[in-house]
Amino acid sequence: MKNKITPILIILLFLFITTAFAFFEAKPQVRVENKYRYDTRQDNHALYITRVSAAFNYLDALDEPIFKFIPFFESRLNLGKDFWERKEIGIEIGKDIFPFLYLGESLQQVWMKEDYRYYSQYESRDQFEAETRLMLKHDLISNDSIKLKCFVANEYTYDFNNGKGVRNEIVGGFVMPFGKHIETDLVWRHIDRIHHYDSDVVETSITLIF
Repeated sequence: MKNKITPILIILLFLFITTAFAFFEAKPQVRVENKYRYDTRQDNHALYITRVSAAFNYLDALDEPIFKFIPFFESRLNLGKDFWERKEIGIEIGKDIFPFLYLGESLQQVWMKEDYRYYSQYESRDQFEAETRLMLKHDLISNDSIKLKCFVANEYTYDFNNGKGVRNEIVGGFVMPFGKHIETDLVWRHIDRIHHYDSDVVETSITLIF
């Protein structure tokens, strides 16, 4: 029981720290993302994904951002099987090292119903994860009429419960903002469930920004 409670307490502590920083910052950027994911390799694995996050910038004495603190919640509904395949709550700490390079690390408590070993078999379990994200990004088009961005990223996930890496994901795609409050994207993602089955998925989403 203690093993299950401890990760949740750690995340709540990070959320408290983030909230404390927020009193010294401007209004955080809140993002509500609604995503559809289609798996090109496995049947009955189309997902509807909802992710809500709030990005707090921690500023230096010159009001320049040092780090981003991003608490988030995400849920994934398996449309073919009609059950919640994954729910997670956590916080990401990230930094734009350069305008074209982002590095982030997240800690997240996960409740899931997915078996990495055999796709057709499902089991319910929870685990505490760390996810490392490295992203390269570039503005393809940027003028008064249209904006189009591209990016590539690598995301590596480590499971503390089992003491090993469980996923390595390679991602690439395009992002098109519409004004300041709406963003759409088209993404390809290769998911390597380390030592088990892989997926190649296509994702598209609409994100509301507040």
